[in-house]
This record gives sequence, structure tokens and C-alpha cells, in this order.
Amino acid sequence: MAGPPKKPTPPVRGRPQVLAVGGGKPAAVNRDARSVGLEAGRALQRALDTAPNAQVAVRAETATQTTAERALKAAASVELTVAALPIGADLVARRLQELRKLISMTEPRVRAPVELGDEVEVDILGYVDGKVFMAQQGAWLDVRPNVFLPGLLEAMVGLVPPESAVFQLRIPEHYPVADQRGKVAAFAVTIRRARRRVLPDVDDPIFIQLTGRKVKTRIELETKLADELAEERGRLCVDEAKVGLLRKLYVAIGVADDVPDDLVDEDLRKRWKAHIGDAMALQGVSMDDQKRSLADFSTTAMRAEARRSVWEQRCLEAVADAHGIDANESEVHKIITDMTPDIRRGDVESVLYQHAAISKDIVKNLRLHRALLILLSKAKVVFDASPQADNRIVLQPLPTGGSGSSAGSGSVKPPGDMTAARGLKRPPSRG
Repeated sequence: MAGPPKKPTPPVRGRPQVLAVGGGKPAAVNRDARSVGLEAGRALQRALDTAPNAQVAVRAETATQTTAERALKAAASVELTVAALPIGADLVARRLQELRKLISMTEPRVRAPVELGDEVEVDILGYVDGKVFMAQQGAWLDVRPNVFLPGLLEAMVGLVPPESAVFQLRIPEHYPVADQRGKVAAFAVTIRRARRRVLPDVDDPIFIQLTGRKVKTRIELETKLADELAEERGRLCVDEAKVGLLRKLYVAIGVADDVPDDLVDEDLRKRWKAHIGDAMALQGVSMDDQKRSLADFSTTAMRAEARRSVWEQRCLEAVADAHGIDANESEVHKIITDMTPDIRRGDVESVLYQHAAISKDIVKNLRLHRALLILLSKAKVVFDASPQADNRIVLQPLPTGGSGSSAGSGSVKPPGDMTAARGLKRPPSRG
């Protein structure tokens, strides 16, 4: 007679634990949460095995040494629980669709109107209350319904590239930015070009061969993709553990620390430029409008996020300095070459030489990542494979063409007026 179930092994510092759940044998294209949790454990072990066997640097400044010691002590008391979500047939089908798009061919639409399902390269400026709240430059988008801006992409149907138009529609109540919900927005859109994508048949032997998975049938391909997705989600679990650790350290010891305002301002500006600022500048938006956009972007919540980000970087720099952690460009070259074996080493070195700033950023991030692994090795990490961790949905506005992540279905006509115009730099908006 079977005895009572055994208790799970207590978590070990810096080592993963998977909380197993029962269940039958999964289908070929499914990987249950326990399998993903095991992959996450292996990924964490591989990451910790690469952590440097660092020695405390005797020349570290007192303040640096103190910051590093505080971080290490706090990390030793951190307990992290990360949800190990299962891989279902829907995710496998989505990855298969991504492969079809990757291996597909495109047909340009020459002097022909845009149709639903096409991909368009567009410049977009979106205005609410006379202020720019969205800017995209040269972005490829799928002409399909979008859950956050229903009607915008569908309104492009019938335009003949290159053509400009202005659309007005009401922002839905579920839009991510609360103070913009329910307002009428105006979008100045220029469609540069359009194309139709011709997807290969999933059962075509040539397509299956071109995926590079070394399989012969669709079933074998789907099984291979399920395994890949489980490994990928395992690595994402480790990434989530890293992020969670930094957040907990900030709450424990970082909130009360002094963080220079000029560094916070610089981080805010970088975030704004990546989010909307660069696209605004490329589309000729005035400096006054750009300054107003930056001011609107710099909310109390966003400034708090920037402060946390600056503190985390300074903390990791202190750990790296105190433990003598270093990185150099030759290591970066080797890592990139190992990741892309088909690219010649000389080509890698040439690109990094021409883009010295990128190379320096990679070296810096590699050094900070090694410091983070030292902190992670002190924490207790649990990968939770319980059913309660399932069914998380992530939605993103305006998915790019070829991503396969467009949300929604069906055609929705934009409410309000829809007026075509050319050369309009700043369209009006009704509140």
C-alpha cells in the first residue's frame, strides 16, 4: 500500500526547486508546468555555473564595499517564487505561424489599395487634446483589428501607398493609459508602402526542411517546437527571477538610499526617446511639442520607475567593483561568435569596431549581469508549477508586421469622422 506523499525537498540557496503537480501524460504538443519548471531549474543552474568565482577587491572604496555588502546580505534573505506556466497547443500553433511568416515570401502592392491582412510600412502621429501621445516612424504593422485601438488599422484599408490620411476614433475604455480612455484621438497616418505575405503550407516538406529542425513531418515539427518553447519559457522564468530579485532588493534597501536627480532625469529622457521622442523628432514635431511630451511622460510613477532603475544599476556596479568582476571586448566577440556560428569572426569584429558605443554597452551589461548572478546565488528560488499559475495573457498595442501577435478579430469601423488629407503635420483633436 502506498504511503503518504513525500514532502518537497526544502529549497537550497541559489538552487531551484520545482513544486510538482499531478496529471496524466501530456499530448505531443503540450508540455505541462512541471516540465517547464524543470527546464527553468536547469536554466538557473547553467546561469549560476557561469557566475564568476570573484574575490573581494581590496581597493574598493568604503562606500562601494558597504553597498555591496548590504546587497549581498539582503539577497540572502530573499525568497522568490516564479510561476512555471505550461506550454499548450495554442503557443505551439503561434510559433508555427511565426515560422511560416519567417520563411514566407512577400508581394508588394504596386498602385493597388491596401487590403485587410496586408502589412504596411507607416508613419503615425497620434494626438489627444492637441498633444502627441503616439509616434511611430517607418513601422511595419499588420492590417488587422487591434484590441487597444479598434478601427485604426482597418481604416487604412482602401488607401493606395504612398498616401496620407487623418483618422479620428474614440479610445476604448480598456486602453492602458487611464487618462486617455474615452477621448477622441486624431491620427495622422502616412502609408509608405504595402505588401501581401504568401505563407507556405505547414505540411509542405520543403517548408519543414527550411525550418532547420531536422524533422520530416508536421507532427515531429510541432513536437520539436513544444520542446523549444519549454526551454525558452524556462529561461524566461530565470529572467523573471532576476528581475524579481532586484525589485525586492530595492524595496528592502534601495528606497531610502540617495539617488542623484540628474541620473534619474537622464534615465527618464532615454525612456521617453525610446518610447516616442525619437519618432517625434524624425517626423518634424516642434521642439515645444517635444518638451511638452517629455513633461507629460515624466509622471510621478514613471519617475519612480526611473529612480528604481538607476538604483539597481548603481547597486550592481558596486557589487561588480567590490568583487573585482570585469569584462572585455574579446569576451563579447566570443559570445556573439558562439551564438552565431555562421557569421565569420572577422565580420563580428568589424561590426563592433564600427559601432564602438554598442560594444561598450555590451561589455558593461555583461559585467553587471555577472554581478547579478552573484546576488541571485544567495537567494532562494522556487519555480511554482501549480495550476493557479496558468492563464496569464499579455497584450501589446499595435503589434508589428510579421510578429503574429495581432489581437482581436473582425472588422471594426472607426467611430466619428474619417477624413483624408495630405501634408497635415498637426491634426486637430476633439476632447
